[in-house]
Amino acid sequence: MANIKRLPELSERDAPTEIKAIYDEIRACCRVPLVALIYRHLATQNGVLEWGWRALAPVMRSGVLSDSAEKLASVPLAAELPLLTHEKALALALKPMDRAAISYIVAAYNTANPHNIIAVRVLMLLLASEEAGGQCSGDSGKPTPLAKFPGMPSLVELEEMPPALAELILRLRIGSDNGSRKIVPTLYRHLAHWPDYMMDQANALIPLFQGGEIEETATRIAAIADSNALRLGKELTINDLPGGRPTGAAREQLLVTLADFAATIPEMIAVGRLMAAALPRN
Repeated sequence: MANIKRLPELSERDAPTEIKAIYDEIRACCRVPLVALIYRHLATQNGVLEWGWRALAPVMRSGVLSDSAEKLASVPLAAELPLLTHEKALALALKPMDRAAISYIVAAYNTANPHNIIAVRVLMLLLASEEAGGQCSGDSGKPTPLAKFPGMPSLVELEEMPPALAELILRLRIGSDNGSRKIVPTLYRHLAHWPDYMMDQANALIPLFQGGEIEETATRIAAIADSNALRLGKELTINDLPGGRPTGAAREQLLVTLADFAATIPEMIAVGRLMAAALPRN
C-alpha cells in the first residue's frame, strides 16, 4: 500500500472533558452522530478548536448554519451510480442490517458535510486577516440540548483494510488533485467495514472523478457554500477573538489545511449523495 501522511486528529474517545463538550455540541447542532475530521484535527492544536467553535457557535446554536446547509442538498448531480439491487446486495453479502447500517452512515455524512463546508469557509474568511477582528465575545446563545442518535462504528485504518481496498481509497482520495491533499475522507473509513461494498463503490466512483462529473457537481456546491459563508462570516467577525487563534506560520499552515478541506468536502457531498441515490429505498 502506498505510504501517506495523514492529518493528526483527536478522536472522540480520547478527547478531554473540555474538547468532548464541544464535540457533543457540534453533533447536537448538526443533528448527526459523528464529529467531522476537520474538528478532530483542529482539536490537536492548542486552543484552535475553542477559537473556531467560539466563532461558529452563534449560527450553529441558532440553526442559521443548518438552514444554509440544507440548500446544498438540492444541487443537481452530474452523474449517477448503479443501483444496489437485491441481486447485487446478495452478491456483496449485504444482509438487511448491513444495508440499513450503510444507509445510516451515508445519511450521517450527507447531513454533516454541508454544515462542514460552510463552517470551513467561514473559518477561512476569518483567518484571511492576520489579526483577530473581534472586539467582544458577542452573544453565542445557549448550548444546544444533546441529540441522541445511534452510535457510529469505529473508523477502519487504512492499514487494517484489505490492501486492494486501501489502494482504491487512496485513488479516490487523489480525485483530481494529483494526491497533494492529506485528507482521507472518513466516510470511506466507516464504510470499509463492508469491504466488498466499498470496493464496488470505489470502482464505480473512480471513473466519475476521472471524467469530471464529480468535480462539476462539487464546483456548484462550493459556489453556494462560499456565498453562504461570506454572508455568515461578516456576522461572525465579532467572535473572532485572539484566544487560541493561530498566528504566523501556524496560521498559514491552517489556511492550507482548511483549503484542502474546502476542496475535498464538496466532492464528498457529491459522493455521499450519489451513494445515497443508489441505495434501495426499503
